[in-house]
Amino acid sequence: MSDEDLIGYLFDLLDPADRAVIAVRVQSDPAVAARLDRLRGDAAPLLAVAEAEREDPPEPRSGLAVRTVARVAQYVVEHEPREPAPEGTESAVAAFLREYAEEPPEIDILFGPGTRAPRPPAPAPPPTDGPDSRAGGRFRADLLVAAGIAFLGIGLLLSGIANARHESRAVACQNSLRTLNSGLNGYADNDPQGRYPQVGTATIPTADAFAALLVEHGHLPAGYKPGCPASPDCPAYTYTLGFRGPNDELVGLRRPNATSDPADDNDLMPITADLPAASAAPGGGSVSPHGRVMNVLFVGGNVRPTTSPHVGPHGDDIYRNVFGHVAAGANRVDAVLGRTGDRP
Repeated sequence: MSDEDLIGYLFDLLDPADRAVIAVRVQSDPAVAARLDRLRGDAAPLLAVAEAEREDPPEPRSGLAVRTVARVAQYVVEHEPREPAPEGTESAVAAFLREYAEEPPEIDILFGPGTRAPRPPAPAPPPTDGPDSRAGGRFRADLLVAAGIAFLGIGLLLSGIANARHESRAVACQNSLRTLNSGLNGYADNDPQGRYPQVGTATIPTADAFAALLVEHGHLPAGYKPGCPASPDCPAYTYTLGFRGPNDELVGLRRPNATSDPADDNDLMPITADLPAASAAPGGGSVSPHGRVMNVLFVGGNVRPTTSPHVGPHGDDIYRNVFGHVAAGANRVDAVLGRTGDRP
């Protein structure tokens, strides 16, 4: 294992799968653990800065765009080559206003059908040996255009940075859900009936406790946080509350296998997802850190970003059951995902 891999692990630059492999290697190999500790000590100042920016990403300083445009304009004024106007000549603004006032309006006067009064010829400009007095006016107009373009470019740049940051957070959340899918499949592999953790038991009383169980059983890396890793506003993912059987017993989801009936065990059933968006949230509580977008993990392993909560097997709301309640589904295909503290 190279130092580059360990540095990527320290700075959280690896894919979740690669990071999990290195975490296992560090725990099982003292030599690798010693190398990691040495690298951590050497990179301590950089790690502190990276951790601070991860917890509180820096925002552009207030007024940055305006100050930048002003600096660009100042640079152009100071460095743009200009010929000095001879003494005694009028300013560019005065010359422009004088010429505008003296120029006759271009209006065609109709004397009859098909007849127009001829325009008087424009007077010739007075002879002069000095530079064009309107050069300064053109320069000012060019300066304003350049400043406007610079201001627009900075606005687009800042908007692009905000969009890129949003996309980065959404992708980080999707990768975290894929890691969670690996842990859920590991749990199902060890269950005789291929079931996932079931909420409403003594071990998992509420929806937010399932990830801690997966970590405890070794199906997730130690220290895994069950929430969007790029946002402190997402403390946990939602998780399936199961459904009610024919005798009103609580039943958890089961992973489909070769003998499963698609009507009973559907790999398009949502099992965990982001917190609901504010427009989809049932009642108060935390909402999605991605605005209107919610990343949903399905039993089949597919992660899908969506702006609508109606992505259940039959287009039902994944945060409420068919009765509109945050509770276990009314039947096997009634998907319901609960937030922190929610019970079946």
